[in-house]
Amino acid sequence: MSLLNKLSDFILPKELDFFGSLHEQSVITQRVIIMLYGIYIEKSETSEQLEVIIEKANDERVKKMKELNEVMITPVDKEAISRIYLQLDWIVLSIKHLNVEIAAYNISSLTEYGKIFLLLQKQIEKMNDCFLMLKQKKYEEVMMSANEIILLDDELIKEYSTQLANLFTSDSIKHIFRHKEILTQLKEISKRIHVSVNSIEDIVFKLN
Repeated sequence: MSLLNKLSDFILPKELDFFGSLHEQSVITQRVIIMLYGIYIEKSETSEQLEVIIEKANDERVKKMKELNEVMITPVDKEAISRIYLQLDWIVLSIKHLNVEIAAYNISSLTEYGKIFLLLQKQIEKMNDCFLMLKQKKYEEVMMSANEIILLDDELIKEYSTQLANLFTSDSIKHIFRHKEILTQLKEISKRIHVSVNSIEDIVFKLN
């Protein structure tokens, strides 16, 4: 490395692709959600594989937060960006906790909640698109996708309510208790995605 390049590292502000990095983190989060579907619907994934990708998601978040802390210039305030990393982490943590709970209940299949799992996948896929569109400064498209995610959350809540009503027809208190907790956790994951999208909308307001 030349002397000029060494000096530039100290003099010039470090540049980062902030929205590209958020997209990368969102893609890892999407993989976590897809693996949950693979474990309990398709039976094509294992909990051990899920644990590996969850650890990777955490490692990537820690690395990206460190980079964010070190950079001098950001398109919006650092708090707005770090808030989304935190919310993406909450999505992953919610899935981690859900998987632990399911394992404790010794449940291996949740095919009756397949629609909920697919709605979660649609939400996170659209959130991935939001970060790409932020990078491209397509703010109107970001807001449209954000609204679609919120509508998907509404649809998920309706399915949650339907499944909850079906659950209460069971004669087994143990079955009702266990599956009510699982449904609540699934609804919480959708809520975390919804909150993340609200933060994306906030960034659009600051940029546009």
